[in-house]
Amino acid sequence: MSTATPSIARTVCKTVAVLVLTGLFMLSLRFSATMASLVDRVAGTDLWLSLYRLSGANDATEQERLIIMAVALVCCLLAVCVVEVADRLLSRVRPSHS
Repeated sequence: MSTATPSIARTVCKTVAVLVLTGLFMLSLRFSATMASLVDRVAGTDLWLSLYRLSGANDATEQERLIIMAVALVCCLLAVCVVEVADRLLSRVRPSHS
């Protein structure tokens, strides 16, 4: 099965969609008490305490930076998954013009 090379415009659109979704997912943490409390619970687990020690995050500022980096990574990965699923669904619905 041969696959067509995606166009530059499609790649740019997918990249912008990932950036926008990542921002929206991160904003949801700011405005959703449920999501914020979930992050707080995860950040207080033994695994995270071990991660703080491993990374050398000794004070609260360094620990918050580590949490923010992890949140950004998770939100970005989630956005990539959403965009890929949406792209595959749209590819099935819309026949290619190649």
